[in-house]
Amino acid sequence: MPAKTLISIIDDDEDFREALQGLMISMGFTVEVFSSALDFLARTNIRDTSCLIVDVHMPRMTGIQLHSRLVDSGYVIPTILITAYPDENVRVRAMADGIIGYLTKPCDADELLRCVSSALEHTERGEHH
Repeated sequence: MPAKTLISIIDDDEDFREALQGLMISMGFTVEVFSSALDFLARTNIRDTSCLIVDVHMPRMTGIQLHSRLVDSGYVIPTILITAYPDENVRVRAMADGIIGYLTKPCDADELLRCVSSALEHTERGEHH
């Protein structure tokens, strides 16, 4: 399953983005990376993404705003938020809005992979449109 499973990573921190990309590729996933939510939205095949890993705090559009916009547009893509500035109120709201995971940078690789597995279970059950 991983080989055709597309993980999209959106983070304005290039070093972190590249580290996540390397981890996901080493796990056998196909990966696309974007430096902003707007770059991700500009792509033509959003529906190909099986899981999103998105930074919470980015210029112009946050990870939470991106998730809301995708849901409002009919794209239910399992999403994991990652932040260097954890906020319990934001976490609770995000999880209530359907976010799969809310992790703090630097995140533990095993914890991230558990979140990705959970996200992909949602995709397999047809909860991804």
